[in-house]
Amino acid sequence: MTGLLHGHFLEAAGDAGGDVVGSGSGAVLEAQETNRFRVRIMRAGLSGNGNFYPDAALREGAPLFEGARVIVKGDAEHLASRGKDPRAVLGRLSGVSFVPGTGADTGTLEATWDVLDPADPMVTRLREAVSRGMGDLFGLSIDARATYQARKGVRHVGRFTRVNSVDLIVEPGAGGRVLDVLEADPNTTTQQDEPMLRELLLKLLKKHRPAFLEGRADDQITDAELQEALSGAFAESGPPIVAGVSRDDLTAAIQLLEARQTARDQVTRSTLPDEARTRVLEVLEARGTYVPADVTAAITAEQAYVDRFSTAGRVQGLGGVGRIQTGETRAEKTRAMLEAFFDPNHRDHRHARSIKSCYVAITGDERVTGQMRNCDEGLMREALDSTSLDAVLGDSLTRRMVADYRTTSVYDVWRQLTGAPVAIADFRKQQRTRFGGYGDLPAVAEGAAYVPVTSPTDEVAEYAVSKRGGTESITLEMIKNDDVSAVQRIPQRLARASKRTLSKFVLDFMRTNPVIYDTKALFHLDHGNLFTAALDATSYAAARLAMLKQAEAGSNDRLGIGPRNLWVPSDLEEKAADLFRRNTNNDETFVQSLKPNIIPVWYWTDANDWCVSADPLDIPTVEIGFLDGEEEPQIFVQDSPTNGSMFSNDKLTWKIRHIYGAAVADFRGLSKSVVAA
Repeated sequence: MTGLLHGHFLEAAGDAGGDVVGSGSGAVLEAQETNRFRVRIMRAGLSGNGNFYPDAALREGAPLFEGARVIVKGDAEHLASRGKDPRAVLGRLSGVSFVPGTGADTGTLEATWDVLDPADPMVTRLREAVSRGMGDLFGLSIDARATYQARKGVRHVGRFTRVNSVDLIVEPGAGGRVLDVLEADPNTTTQQDEPMLRELLLKLLKKHRPAFLEGRADDQITDAELQEALSGAFAESGPPIVAGVSRDDLTAAIQLLEARQTARDQVTRSTLPDEARTRVLEVLEARGTYVPADVTAAITAEQAYVDRFSTAGRVQGLGGVGRIQTGETRAEKTRAMLEAFFDPNHRDHRHARSIKSCYVAITGDERVTGQMRNCDEGLMREALDSTSLDAVLGDSLTRRMVADYRTTSVYDVWRQLTGAPVAIADFRKQQRTRFGGYGDLPAVAEGAAYVPVTSPTDEVAEYAVSKRGGTESITLEMIKNDDVSAVQRIPQRLARASKRTLSKFVLDFMRTNPVIYDTKALFHLDHGNLFTAALDATSYAAARLAMLKQAEAGSNDRLGIGPRNLWVPSDLEEKAADLFRRNTNNDETFVQSLKPNIIPVWYWTDANDWCVSADPLDIPTVEIGFLDGEEEPQIFVQDSPTNGSMFSNDKLTWKIRHIYGAAVADFRGLSKSVVAA
């Protein structure tokens, strides 16, 4: 089943990984009862009940679990999703967060469970089990609704739509468990105590070492500054800075602040988007771990998550220096910015109208000197993704040029003559053998032997592909002067030149009348396709009749196929249109009823000559082939910048290359009238 469905998800009696366990670090003192637990609601991946939870579903569903009730239930009662007993409510969840795993779809949902009554028998039993290492006696399981797709017996969850409760049961199916007891030991500092620890340290310094904080507001003091102030206080000899707080305790506090600040610096230096950095910091705060390896793992997991959406970015604006505020990496932002610059129809084109701003955003060279020493190499590494400015800019030029090339224009008329192009593997000469037809099959008398038929003759056309191209440059002066229109027109001009060159190459078979495969000119008296009359009803009818009478090679049977297209210079377009238009006659003449496809050829200078051609699907007249099937032209970096400079000879140069070839495959689908001036 592949359709999107909505289902009720209950997890119980699953795999062994769903037992309730504790870390053992949350020992409970006899004189104190805890009212908080750190819990894992569920984990991603395949559950014991055949449900597959991806990381994305857990991450996006986290807000729905915020404030969810924790209810004690029997496993059967949980699976039946029976009504809830108010007396069975143990508390609710808060601080729900998604914690990435070490690989794809291995993350977890974690939260703090605030219990209603620390003296509740069930809470007491759970606390005792965790403290004694017997946490596998209990587990947590979800009672929720979500969309899913059923494939091969597994329900792949799309997103959660409703959370009814998180139930305390015996055998969970999705890895729900109690991780630790919180606030159990007043001498044990956990991640939940860090804000209070900071506040305590500030109060201690204000009271006993006020000089270290003089002129500083609490909310403006960073962890690094607090660490420095504490270290300075410890450097002095004398008794502890406050009674009841040992130097060892404060040393441990400083080390915690140092580790947390180091972790924050590591996350800040990453290439993650701002919101993703915030999520990583929240995960680290929730875990209470700042070991560099754990920080790196969290960053890597978050990067893998945001990479899934890299193609969904769009340009949001260039800001003061042309930076785009979207996408997942600087390289992707750069590509989106350049695409918006070159595409006048791009939704964000108005935000990317300055080539100078684009250049500065990519290189950091604010004065546009072109010198590497004035560029921000760190910024360039992120923006260019280990390539170079000319390569990245060339990619954007190529994409815009190909888009323009594919736009229908007057230069696409060559397809009316050739039909579908073919792919050519190399530059060697191509041979196209065209076999003729068989004559009528002779009758066979009763009991008589079959006689051999006359094998058709063959005709071989040859051609090879060849290169066409040139170079184009963007100069340092163009960027410095912000010559926007000139730069934006480059891909459009390249696309137009490529299409025009290709079209003229194909249509020149009709204009120049070359020698073809049988060593005769394409239009020749021997081919029965050469005339001299000016265009009118009589001459068109004669050309049509001659094409209908063309004989198949080998069999000499008439093909009976007439012209589909009428090719004329621009000077004859009006006359051709009038020829097939009904005027004062009550009924159309025969010629007027034919109505061929009139195609004016923009570059033909002879004002009198005209041609007709059959539909290439009926008679393949001209075959065209592109190297490796690449119909669109390609752009390559012509030369790389010299050392110490963004430019070679103060310009970035690219070459455009288009490789193709063609030959006449059959003269029978073409006729021409060469009219004397």
